[in-house]
Amino acid sequence: MNDISTRPVPDNSAPFQRLHPLSIVLKSMGTLGQNVFAILILHFSLFDQNIVYSMLAALTLITLVFGVTTLIWSRFTYQVTTREIRIKSGLLNRNNRSISFDRIQDVSLEQKLVSRLLGLATVALETGSGGGEDGQLDALARTDAEKLRDTIRDYKAGLTIGNDGADDKPVTADAPPLFAMDNRRIFIAGLFKFSFVLLAILGALAQNLDFLLPGGFFNPRSWIDAFPEQDTINGFSSWVRIGGALAAILSLIMIGFISGVVRTFVREYGFRLDRVDSGQPGFRRRRGLFTLTDMVMPIHRVQAAILQTGPVRARFGWYHLKFTSLAGDAGGETDHSAAPCASLTEIEPILDECAIHQARADLMFQWVNSAFWWRRAIIASLLLTSIALGTGLLVHSGLFAIILLGAPVSLISYLNWRQHQYALTDSQIYVRSGWWRRKLTILPLRKIQTVDVSQSPLDHPLNLATVTIGIAGGSPVRPVMIKNIDFDQAMSLRNRLITQTTNIPTAD
Repeated sequence: MNDISTRPVPDNSAPFQRLHPLSIVLKSMGTLGQNVFAILILHFSLFDQNIVYSMLAALTLITLVFGVTTLIWSRFTYQVTTREIRIKSGLLNRNNRSISFDRIQDVSLEQKLVSRLLGLATVALETGSGGGEDGQLDALARTDAEKLRDTIRDYKAGLTIGNDGADDKPVTADAPPLFAMDNRRIFIAGLFKFSFVLLAILGALAQNLDFLLPGGFFNPRSWIDAFPEQDTINGFSSWVRIGGALAAILSLIMIGFISGVVRTFVREYGFRLDRVDSGQPGFRRRRGLFTLTDMVMPIHRVQAAILQTGPVRARFGWYHLKFTSLAGDAGGETDHSAAPCASLTEIEPILDECAIHQARADLMFQWVNSAFWWRRAIIASLLLTSIALGTGLLVHSGLFAIILLGAPVSLISYLNWRQHQYALTDSQIYVRSGWWRRKLTILPLRKIQTVDVSQSPLDHPLNLATVTIGIAGGSPVRPVMIKNIDFDQAMSLRNRLITQTTNIPTAD
Protein backbone atom coordinates (compact mmCIF):
# COMPACT_ATOMS: atom_id res chain seq x y z
CA MET A 1 0.00 0.00 0.00
CA ASN A 2 1.25 3.49 -0.82
CA ASP A 3 2.50 5.68 2.01
CA ILE A 4 -0.02 8.46 2.59
CA SER A 5 2.72 10.73 3.97
CA THR A 6 4.45 10.85 0.59
CA ARG A 7 1.37 12.33 -1.06
CA PRO A 8 0.89 16.07 -1.43
CA VAL A 9 -1.01 18.02 1.20
CA PRO A 10 -4.49 19.23 0.27
CA ASP A 11 -4.60 22.33 -1.88
CA ASN A 12 -7.48 24.16 -0.24
CA SER A 13 -6.82 27.24 -2.34
CA ALA A 14 -8.09 25.52 -5.51
CA PRO A 15 -10.98 27.54 -6.95
CA PHE A 16 -14.57 26.37 -6.84
CA GLN A 17 -15.95 25.68 -10.30
CA ARG A 18 -19.38 25.37 -11.85
CA LEU A 19 -20.69 22.77 -14.23
CA HIS A 20 -20.66 23.47 -17.95
CA PRO A 21 -23.33 26.10 -18.83
CA LEU A 22 -24.83 23.76 -21.41
CA SER A 23 -25.87 21.51 -18.53
CA ILE A 24 -28.71 23.99 -17.98
CA VAL A 25 -30.05 23.16 -21.43
CA LEU A 26 -29.64 19.41 -20.94
CA LYS A 27 -31.43 19.27 -17.60
CA SER A 28 -34.17 21.63 -18.78
CA MET A 29 -34.81 19.49 -21.84
CA GLY A 30 -35.06 16.40 -19.65
CA THR A 31 -37.55 18.07 -17.32
CA LEU A 32 -39.63 19.41 -20.20
CA GLY A 33 -39.71 15.99 -21.83
CA GLN A 34 -41.23 14.54 -18.67
CA ASN A 35 -44.03 17.14 -18.76
CA VAL A 36 -45.04 16.84 -22.44
CA PHE A 37 -47.90 14.50 -21.52
CA ALA A 38 -49.13 16.99 -18.95
CA ILE A 39 -49.44 19.71 -21.61
CA LEU A 40 -51.25 17.30 -23.97
CA ILE A 41 -53.70 16.32 -21.25
CA LEU A 42 -54.38 19.98 -20.44
CA HIS A 43 -54.84 20.75 -24.15
CA PHE A 44 -57.46 18.03 -24.68
CA SER A 45 -59.21 18.33 -21.32
CA LEU A 46 -58.99 21.53 -19.28
CA PHE A 47 -58.24 23.89 -22.20
CA ASP A 48 -60.79 22.19 -24.52
CA GLN A 49 -58.20 22.08 -27.37
CA ASN A 50 -57.68 25.86 -27.26
CA ILE A 51 -54.29 26.35 -28.91
CA VAL A 52 -53.74 29.81 -27.37
CA TYR A 53 -54.17 28.60 -23.79
CA SER A 54 -52.01 25.57 -24.50
CA MET A 55 -49.20 27.71 -25.96
CA LEU A 56 -49.32 30.07 -22.98
CA ALA A 57 -49.14 27.10 -20.60
CA ALA A 58 -46.19 25.66 -22.55
CA LEU A 59 -44.31 28.99 -22.52
CA THR A 60 -44.95 29.38 -18.80
CA LEU A 61 -43.65 25.88 -18.17
CA ILE A 62 -40.53 26.46 -20.31
CA THR A 63 -39.75 29.74 -18.54
CA LEU A 64 -40.26 28.20 -15.12
CA VAL A 65 -38.12 25.14 -15.87
CA PHE A 66 -35.23 27.13 -17.37
CA GLY A 67 -35.36 29.66 -14.55
CA VAL A 68 -35.29 27.08 -11.76
CA THR A 69 -32.61 25.02 -13.53
CA THR A 70 -30.41 28.08 -13.98
CA LEU A 71 -30.79 28.98 -10.32
CA ILE A 72 -29.87 25.44 -9.25
CA TRP A 73 -26.86 25.50 -11.61
CA SER A 74 -25.61 28.79 -10.15
CA ARG A 75 -25.75 27.35 -6.62
CA PHE A 76 -23.89 24.13 -7.51
CA THR A 77 -20.09 24.40 -7.29
CA TYR A 78 -17.29 21.93 -6.81
CA GLN A 79 -13.63 22.06 -5.83
CA VAL A 80 -10.96 19.50 -6.74
CA THR A 81 -8.03 19.46 -4.31
CA THR A 82 -5.12 17.05 -4.23
CA ARG A 83 -6.97 14.66 -1.91
CA GLU A 84 -10.70 15.21 -2.21
CA ILE A 85 -13.65 16.66 -4.10
CA ARG A 86 -15.86 19.19 -2.33
CA ILE A 87 -19.38 19.83 -3.59
CA LYS A 88 -21.65 22.68 -2.53
CA SER A 89 -25.30 22.48 -3.59
CA GLY A 90 -28.83 23.44 -2.58
CA LEU A 91 -31.04 26.51 -2.94
CA LEU A 92 -32.49 27.08 0.52
CA ASN A 93 -30.80 24.30 2.46
CA ARG A 94 -27.11 24.43 1.56
CA ASN A 95 -25.23 21.14 1.51
CA ASN A 96 -21.42 20.96 1.74
CA ARG A 97 -20.06 17.54 0.90
CA SER A 98 -16.48 16.26 0.85
CA ILE A 99 -15.56 13.02 -0.93
CA SER A 100 -12.04 11.84 -0.18
CA PHE A 101 -10.07 10.24 -3.00
CA ASP A 102 -9.18 7.42 -0.57
CA ARG A 103 -12.88 6.49 -0.28
CA ILE A 104 -13.60 6.57 -4.01
CA GLN A 105 -13.62 3.05 -5.45
CA ASP A 106 -14.77 3.75 -8.97
CA VAL A 107 -15.04 6.69 -11.35
CA SER A 108 -17.18 6.27 -14.46
CA LEU A 109 -18.05 8.60 -17.32
CA GLU A 110 -21.43 8.62 -19.03
CA GLN A 111 -22.54 10.41 -22.19
CA LYS A 112 -26.11 10.47 -23.40
CA LEU A 113 -26.73 11.14 -27.08
CA VAL A 114 -27.18 14.91 -26.76
CA SER A 115 -24.21 15.13 -24.39
CA ARG A 116 -22.03 13.34 -26.93
CA LEU A 117 -23.03 15.81 -29.62
CA LEU A 118 -22.15 18.70 -27.29
CA GLY A 119 -18.90 17.15 -26.07
CA LEU A 120 -20.10 16.80 -22.47
CA ALA A 121 -19.87 13.94 -19.98
CA THR A 122 -21.22 13.05 -16.55
CA VAL A 123 -18.76 11.95 -13.86
CA ALA A 124 -20.18 9.41 -11.36
CA LEU A 125 -18.26 8.68 -8.16
CA GLU A 126 -18.76 5.42 -6.25
CA THR A 127 -17.42 4.94 -2.72
CA GLY A 128 -18.95 1.52 -2.03
CA SER A 129 -21.17 2.81 0.77
CA GLY A 130 -24.27 1.36 -0.94
CA GLY A 131 -27.14 2.97 -2.84
CA GLY A 132 -25.33 3.29 -6.16
CA GLU A 133 -23.34 6.39 -6.97
CA ASP A 134 -22.33 8.72 -4.11
CA GLY A 135 -21.51 11.84 -6.11
CA GLN A 136 -22.25 13.09 -9.61
CA LEU A 137 -20.99 15.99 -11.67
CA ASP A 138 -23.42 16.52 -14.54
CA ALA A 139 -22.16 17.79 -16.86
CA LEU A 140 -18.51 18.63 -17.57
CA ALA A 141 -16.60 19.04 -20.79
CA ARG A 142 -15.36 15.63 -21.93
CA THR A 143 -11.70 16.63 -21.52
CA ASP A 144 -12.32 17.96 -17.99
CA ALA A 145 -14.20 14.78 -17.04
CA GLU A 146 -11.36 12.56 -18.29
CA LYS A 147 -8.80 14.73 -16.48
CA LEU A 148 -10.73 14.41 -13.21
CA ARG A 149 -11.00 10.65 -13.59
CA ASP A 150 -7.25 10.33 -14.30
CA THR A 151 -6.42 12.58 -11.32
CA ILE A 152 -8.34 10.31 -8.95
CA ARG A 153 -6.89 7.13 -10.42
CA ASP A 154 -3.34 8.52 -10.25
CA TYR A 155 -3.84 9.44 -6.61
CA LYS A 156 -5.08 5.93 -5.84
CA ALA A 157 -1.94 4.54 -7.47
CA GLY A 158 0.35 6.93 -5.57
CA LEU A 159 1.35 8.98 -8.62
CA THR A 160 1.87 12.72 -8.35
CA ILE A 161 1.47 15.63 -10.69
CA GLY A 162 4.53 17.66 -11.48
CA ASN A 163 4.72 21.42 -11.44
CA ASP A 164 4.60 21.51 -15.18
CA GLY A 165 1.21 19.81 -15.10
CA ALA A 166 2.44 16.57 -16.64
CA ASP A 167 2.11 13.41 -14.63
CA ASP A 168 4.97 11.00 -14.16
CA LYS A 169 3.33 7.99 -15.78
CA PRO A 170 4.61 6.85 -19.16
CA VAL A 171 2.47 7.33 -22.21
CA THR A 172 1.77 4.07 -24.04
CA ALA A 173 0.43 3.48 -27.50
CA ASP A 174 -3.13 2.35 -27.98
CA ALA A 175 -3.03 -1.43 -27.56
CA PRO A 176 -5.53 -3.86 -29.09
CA PRO A 177 -8.55 -4.54 -26.87
CA LEU A 178 -8.83 -7.54 -24.61
CA PHE A 179 -12.31 -8.07 -26.03
CA ALA A 180 -14.58 -6.21 -28.46
CA MET A 181 -17.88 -6.91 -30.19
CA ASP A 182 -18.79 -5.99 -33.75
CA ASN A 183 -22.39 -5.61 -34.92
CA ARG A 184 -22.63 -9.28 -35.87
CA ARG A 185 -21.63 -10.38 -32.38
CA ILE A 186 -24.04 -7.89 -30.81
CA PHE A 187 -26.84 -9.31 -32.98
CA ILE A 188 -26.00 -12.84 -31.79
CA ALA A 189 -26.05 -11.67 -28.18
CA GLY A 190 -29.42 -10.01 -28.76
CA LEU A 191 -30.97 -13.26 -29.95
CA PHE A 192 -30.48 -14.67 -26.45
CA LYS A 193 -31.99 -11.60 -24.73
CA PHE A 194 -35.63 -12.43 -25.42
CA SER A 195 -37.80 -9.56 -24.14
CA PHE A 196 -41.29 -8.09 -24.44
CA VAL A 197 -40.10 -4.61 -23.48
CA LEU A 198 -41.05 -3.20 -26.91
CA LEU A 199 -44.59 -4.51 -26.57
CA ALA A 200 -44.75 -3.11 -23.02
CA ILE A 201 -43.62 0.34 -24.20
CA LEU A 202 -46.21 0.42 -26.97
CA GLY A 203 -48.89 -0.69 -24.52
CA ALA A 204 -47.90 1.98 -22.01
CA LEU A 205 -48.02 4.69 -24.68
CA ALA A 206 -51.43 3.50 -25.84
CA GLN A 207 -52.75 3.50 -22.28
CA ASN A 208 -51.51 7.04 -21.64
CA LEU A 209 -52.90 8.30 -24.95
CA ASP A 210 -56.17 6.40 -24.78
CA PHE A 211 -58.13 9.69 -25.04
CA LEU A 212 -56.80 9.99 -28.62
CA LEU A 213 -57.85 6.46 -29.56
CA PRO A 214 -61.30 5.38 -30.75
CA GLY A 215 -63.72 3.75 -28.33
CA GLY A 216 -63.27 0.01 -27.83
CA PHE A 217 -59.67 0.11 -29.08
CA PHE A 218 -58.55 -2.41 -26.43
CA ASN A 219 -61.59 -4.68 -26.90
CA PRO A 220 -60.84 -7.56 -29.34
CA ARG A 221 -64.57 -8.07 -29.96
CA SER A 222 -64.94 -4.54 -31.35
CA TRP A 223 -62.19 -5.26 -33.88
CA ILE A 224 -63.85 -8.51 -34.94
CA ASP A 225 -67.23 -6.82 -35.30
CA ALA A 226 -65.72 -4.03 -37.38
CA PHE A 227 -64.04 -6.43 -39.78
CA PRO A 228 -66.01 -6.45 -43.09
CA GLU A 229 -65.44 -10.15 -43.71
CA GLN A 230 -66.66 -11.31 -40.30
CA ASP A 231 -68.95 -13.94 -41.83
CA THR A 232 -66.03 -15.36 -43.76
CA ILE A 233 -64.01 -15.66 -40.56
CA ASN A 234 -66.88 -17.43 -38.82
CA GLY A 235 -66.97 -19.91 -41.68
CA PHE A 236 -63.33 -20.91 -41.29
CA SER A 237 -62.60 -24.41 -40.09
CA SER A 238 -61.18 -25.08 -36.64
CA TRP A 239 -57.78 -25.90 -38.19
CA VAL A 240 -57.62 -22.49 -39.86
CA ARG A 241 -58.49 -20.80 -36.57
CA ILE A 242 -55.79 -22.81 -34.79
CA GLY A 243 -53.35 -21.73 -37.51
CA GLY A 244 -54.32 -18.10 -36.93
CA ALA A 245 -53.76 -18.49 -33.20
CA LEU A 246 -50.35 -20.05 -33.84
CA ALA A 247 -49.51 -17.19 -36.21
CA ALA A 248 -50.40 -14.71 -33.47
CA ILE A 249 -48.17 -16.57 -31.01
CA LEU A 250 -45.32 -16.61 -33.51
CA SER A 251 -45.77 -12.87 -34.01
CA LEU A 252 -45.40 -12.31 -30.28
CA ILE A 253 -42.27 -14.47 -30.27
CA MET A 254 -40.82 -12.42 -33.15
CA ILE A 255 -41.57 -9.23 -31.22
CA GLY A 256 -39.72 -10.74 -28.25
CA PHE A 257 -36.65 -11.50 -30.36
CA ILE A 258 -36.70 -8.08 -32.03
CA SER A 259 -37.01 -6.39 -28.64
CA GLY A 260 -34.05 -8.35 -27.33
CA VAL A 261 -31.88 -7.44 -30.31
CA VAL A 262 -32.84 -3.76 -30.10
CA ARG A 263 -32.15 -3.61 -26.36
CA THR A 264 -28.78 -5.29 -26.83
CA PHE A 265 -27.73 -2.91 -29.61
CA VAL A 266 -28.71 0.10 -27.51
CA ARG A 267 -26.78 -1.18 -24.50
CA GLU A 268 -23.75 -2.95 -25.99
CA TYR A 269 -23.07 -1.00 -29.21
CA GLY A 270 -19.34 -0.40 -29.64
CA PHE A 271 -18.46 -2.69 -26.71
CA ARG A 272 -14.74 -2.60 -26.00
CA LEU A 273 -12.76 -3.90 -23.03
CA ASP A 274 -9.16 -2.73 -22.58
CA ARG A 275 -6.43 -3.33 -20.04
CA VAL A 276 -5.16 -0.03 -18.60
CA ASP A 277 -1.94 0.23 -16.59
CA SER A 278 -1.94 3.97 -15.90
CA GLY A 279 -2.80 4.64 -12.27
CA GLN A 280 -4.21 1.44 -10.82
CA PRO A 281 -4.19 -1.49 -13.29
CA GLY A 282 -7.72 -2.24 -14.34
CA PHE A 283 -10.26 -2.94 -17.08
CA ARG A 284 -11.65 -0.04 -19.09
CA ARG A 285 -15.08 -0.73 -20.58
CA ARG A 286 -16.81 1.46 -23.17
CA ARG A 287 -20.24 0.74 -24.64
CA GLY A 288 -23.60 2.28 -25.57
CA LEU A 289 -25.45 3.56 -28.63
CA PHE A 290 -27.41 6.50 -27.23
CA THR A 291 -25.75 6.63 -23.81
CA LEU A 292 -22.00 6.01 -23.94
CA THR A 293 -20.54 4.76 -20.65
CA ASP A 294 -16.80 4.75 -19.98
CA MET A 295 -15.72 3.11 -16.74
CA VAL A 296 -12.50 1.68 -15.30
CA MET A 297 -12.69 -1.24 -12.86
CA PRO A 298 -9.49 -1.83 -10.84
CA ILE A 299 -8.32 -5.42 -11.17
CA HIS A 300 -7.52 -5.80 -7.46
CA ARG A 301 -11.19 -5.09 -6.63
CA VAL A 302 -12.42 -8.07 -8.65
CA GLN A 303 -13.83 -10.60 -6.17
CA ALA A 304 -15.20 -13.35 -8.40
CA ALA A 305 -15.94 -14.28 -12.00
CA ILE A 306 -19.36 -15.40 -13.25
CA LEU A 307 -19.91 -17.30 -16.49
CA GLN A 308 -23.55 -17.24 -17.63
CA THR A 309 -25.04 -19.23 -20.48
CA GLY A 310 -28.06 -21.39 -21.35
CA PRO A 311 -28.76 -24.73 -23.00
CA VAL A 312 -28.96 -23.14 -26.46
CA ARG A 313 -26.12 -20.67 -25.99
CA ALA A 314 -23.85 -23.35 -24.54
CA ARG A 315 -24.48 -25.55 -27.58
CA PHE A 316 -23.11 -22.78 -29.80
CA GLY A 317 -20.27 -22.01 -27.38
CA TRP A 318 -21.39 -18.54 -26.24
CA TYR A 319 -20.95 -17.28 -22.68
CA HIS A 320 -21.45 -14.03 -20.77
CA LEU A 321 -18.55 -13.12 -18.47
CA LYS A 322 -19.22 -10.90 -15.46
CA PHE A 323 -17.03 -9.76 -12.60
CA THR A 324 -18.26 -9.27 -9.05
CA SER A 325 -16.48 -6.14 -7.85
CA LEU A 326 -16.31 -4.03 -4.70
CA ALA A 327 -17.44 -1.00 -6.68
CA GLY A 328 -20.86 -0.64 -8.28
CA ASP A 329 -21.49 0.89 -11.70
CA ALA A 330 -23.69 3.91 -12.43
CA GLY A 331 -26.77 1.75 -11.89
CA GLY A 332 -25.55 0.39 -8.56
CA GLU A 333 -24.85 -3.08 -9.93
CA THR A 334 -21.79 -4.89 -8.59
CA ASP A 335 -21.72 -7.56 -11.34
CA HIS A 336 -19.87 -5.83 -14.15
CA SER A 337 -20.26 -7.17 -17.68
CA ALA A 338 -16.80 -7.90 -19.13
CA ALA A 339 -17.71 -9.98 -22.22
CA PRO A 340 -21.46 -10.20 -23.04
CA CYS A 341 -21.09 -12.77 -25.82
CA ALA A 342 -17.76 -14.56 -26.00
CA SER A 343 -16.26 -18.00 -26.42
CA LEU A 344 -14.25 -19.67 -23.68
CA THR A 345 -11.10 -19.03 -25.72
CA GLU A 346 -11.82 -15.29 -25.73
CA ILE A 347 -12.69 -15.31 -22.02
CA GLU A 348 -9.51 -17.05 -20.86
CA PRO A 349 -7.08 -14.09 -21.36
CA ILE A 350 -9.50 -11.77 -19.55
CA LEU A 351 -9.59 -14.10 -16.56
CA ASP A 352 -5.80 -14.43 -16.63
CA GLU A 353 -5.48 -10.69 -16.04
CA CYS A 354 -7.06 -11.11 -12.58
CA ALA A 355 -5.43 -14.46 -11.75
CA ILE A 356 -8.70 -16.37 -12.09
CA HIS A 357 -8.61 -19.68 -13.95
CA GLN A 358 -11.28 -21.60 -15.82
CA ALA A 359 -12.18 -25.11 -14.72
CA ARG A 360 -9.88 -27.73 -16.15
CA ALA A 361 -11.40 -30.36 -18.40
CA ASP A 362 -10.46 -33.10 -15.92
CA LEU A 363 -11.78 -31.26 -12.85
CA MET A 364 -14.27 -33.47 -11.00
CA PHE A 365 -17.47 -31.67 -9.97
CA GLN A 366 -19.56 -33.08 -7.14
CA TRP A 367 -23.36 -33.32 -7.23
CA VAL A 368 -25.54 -32.35 -4.32
CA ASN A 369 -28.11 -34.67 -2.75
CA SER A 370 -31.00 -35.72 -5.00
CA ALA A 371 -33.41 -34.32 -2.40
CA PHE A 372 -32.68 -31.02 -4.16
CA TRP A 373 -35.20 -31.98 -6.86
CA TRP A 374 -37.57 -34.64 -5.51
CA ARG A 375 -38.39 -32.67 -2.36
CA ARG A 376 -39.33 -29.63 -4.46
CA ALA A 377 -41.27 -31.83 -6.87
CA ILE A 378 -43.34 -33.34 -4.04
CA ILE A 379 -44.11 -29.94 -2.51
CA ALA A 380 -45.08 -28.46 -5.89
CA SER A 381 -47.27 -31.47 -6.74
CA LEU A 382 -49.11 -31.27 -3.41
CA LEU A 383 -49.70 -27.55 -3.89
CA LEU A 384 -50.94 -27.97 -7.48
CA THR A 385 -53.19 -30.85 -6.43
CA SER A 386 -54.80 -28.69 -3.76
CA ILE A 387 -55.37 -25.86 -6.25
CA ALA A 388 -56.76 -28.25 -8.87
CA LEU A 389 -59.21 -29.82 -6.43
CA GLY A 390 -60.37 -26.47 -5.09
CA THR A 391 -60.87 -24.78 -8.47
CA GLY A 392 -62.17 -27.95 -10.17
CA LEU A 393 -64.92 -28.48 -7.59
CA LEU A 394 -65.86 -24.84 -7.10
CA VAL A 395 -65.29 -23.24 -10.52
CA HIS A 396 -65.08 -25.64 -13.46
CA SER A 397 -64.20 -29.30 -13.84
CA GLY A 398 -61.71 -28.47 -16.59
CA LEU A 399 -59.46 -26.85 -13.99
CA PHE A 400 -58.63 -30.31 -12.65
CA ALA A 401 -56.02 -30.26 -15.45
CA ILE A 402 -53.91 -27.93 -13.30
CA ILE A 403 -52.55 -31.04 -11.63
CA LEU A 404 -50.77 -31.89 -14.91
CA LEU A 405 -48.42 -28.94 -14.32
CA GLY A 406 -46.68 -31.08 -11.73
CA ALA A 407 -44.87 -32.99 -14.51
CA PRO A 408 -42.99 -30.02 -16.04
CA VAL A 409 -42.28 -28.61 -12.56
CA SER A 410 -40.71 -31.91 -11.54
CA LEU A 411 -38.72 -32.07 -14.77
CA ILE A 412 -37.32 -28.56 -14.30
CA SER A 413 -36.40 -29.37 -10.68
CA TYR A 414 -34.58 -32.48 -11.87
CA LEU A 415 -32.67 -30.56 -14.57
CA ASN A 416 -31.69 -27.86 -12.05
CA TRP A 417 -30.37 -30.58 -9.75
CA ARG A 418 -28.25 -32.02 -12.55
CA GLN A 419 -26.64 -28.61 -13.01
CA HIS A 420 -26.09 -27.79 -9.33
CA GLN A 421 -22.51 -28.95 -8.72
CA TYR A 422 -19.33 -27.70 -7.08
CA ALA A 423 -15.59 -28.36 -7.19
CA LEU A 424 -12.70 -27.23 -5.00
CA THR A 425 -9.04 -26.75 -5.94
CA ASP A 426 -6.09 -25.40 -3.99
CA SER A 427 -6.89 -21.79 -4.96
CA GLN A 428 -10.51 -21.60 -6.18
CA ILE A 429 -13.98 -22.99 -5.67
CA TYR A 430 -16.38 -23.49 -8.60
CA VAL A 431 -20.16 -23.50 -8.11
CA ARG A 432 -22.64 -24.33 -10.89
CA SER A 433 -26.35 -23.56 -10.70
CA GLY A 434 -29.43 -23.34 -12.91
CA TRP A 435 -30.44 -25.30 -16.01
CA TRP A 436 -32.11 -22.70 -18.20
CA ARG A 437 -30.04 -19.81 -16.81
CA ARG A 438 -26.79 -21.60 -16.20
CA LYS A 439 -24.24 -19.89 -14.01
CA LEU A 440 -20.72 -20.90 -13.06
CA THR A 441 -19.23 -18.84 -10.23
CA ILE A 442 -15.43 -18.95 -9.98
CA LEU A 443 -14.40 -17.71 -6.55
CA PRO A 444 -10.74 -17.34 -5.52
CA LEU A 445 -10.30 -18.63 -1.99
CA ARG A 446 -8.31 -15.55 -0.99
CA LYS A 447 -11.45 -13.44 -1.56
CA ILE A 448 -13.71 -15.46 0.77
CA GLN A 449 -14.77 -13.59 3.89
CA THR A 450 -17.44 -15.80 5.49
CA VAL A 451 -18.61 -19.41 5.23
CA ASP A 452 -21.95 -20.29 6.84
CA VAL A 453 -23.59 -23.69 7.23
CA SER A 454 -27.37 -23.59 7.76
CA GLN A 455 -30.23 -26.08 8.02
CA SER A 456 -33.93 -25.51 7.35
CA PRO A 457 -36.68 -27.49 9.13
CA LEU A 458 -36.87 -29.74 6.06
CA ASP A 459 -33.12 -30.36 6.14
CA HIS A 460 -32.95 -31.83 9.65
CA PRO A 461 -34.75 -35.16 8.93
CA LEU A 462 -32.41 -35.82 5.98
CA ASN A 463 -29.29 -34.45 7.73
CA LEU A 464 -28.74 -31.95 4.90
CA ALA A 465 -27.35 -28.43 4.97
CA THR A 466 -26.66 -25.38 2.79
CA VAL A 467 -23.23 -23.75 2.56
CA THR A 468 -23.32 -19.98 1.96
CA ILE A 469 -20.08 -18.28 0.92
CA GLY A 470 -19.75 -14.55 1.51
CA ILE A 471 -17.45 -12.21 -0.40
CA ALA A 472 -16.99 -8.45 -0.33
CA GLY A 473 -19.27 -6.82 -2.89
CA GLY A 474 -21.39 -9.94 -3.27
CA SER A 475 -25.15 -9.78 -3.50
CA PRO A 476 -26.92 -10.37 -0.17
CA VAL A 477 -30.00 -11.46 -2.14
CA ARG A 478 -28.19 -13.96 -4.38
CA PRO A 479 -25.08 -15.14 -2.51
CA VAL A 480 -22.90 -18.07 -3.58
CA MET A 481 -24.70 -21.12 -2.20
CA ILE A 482 -24.22 -24.89 -2.31
CA LYS A 483 -27.57 -26.42 -1.40
CA ASN A 484 -28.63 -29.82 -0.09
CA ILE A 485 -25.35 -31.52 0.74
CA ASP A 486 -24.76 -33.87 3.67
CA PHE A 487 -24.28 -31.95 6.93
CA ASP A 488 -20.94 -33.61 7.73
CA GLN A 489 -19.81 -32.92 4.18
CA ALA A 490 -20.89 -29.28 4.55
CA MET A 491 -18.89 -28.88 7.78
CA SER A 492 -15.87 -30.50 6.16
CA LEU A 493 -16.14 -28.16 3.18
CA ARG A 494 -16.47 -25.18 5.51
CA ASN A 495 -13.31 -26.17 7.39
CA ARG A 496 -11.38 -26.69 4.16
CA LEU A 497 -12.46 -23.30 2.82
CA ILE A 498 -11.52 -21.49 6.02
CA THR A 499 -8.19 -23.35 6.31
CA GLN A 500 -7.17 -22.81 2.71
CA THR A 501 -8.34 -19.17 2.80
CA THR A 502 -6.14 -18.36 5.79
CA ASN A 503 -3.14 -20.12 4.22
CA ILE A 504 -3.31 -18.24 0.92
CA PRO A 505 -1.52 -14.85 0.87
CA THR A 506 -3.70 -12.03 -0.41
CA ALA A 507 -2.70 -10.25 -3.59
CA ASP A 508 -4.07 -6.93 -2.39
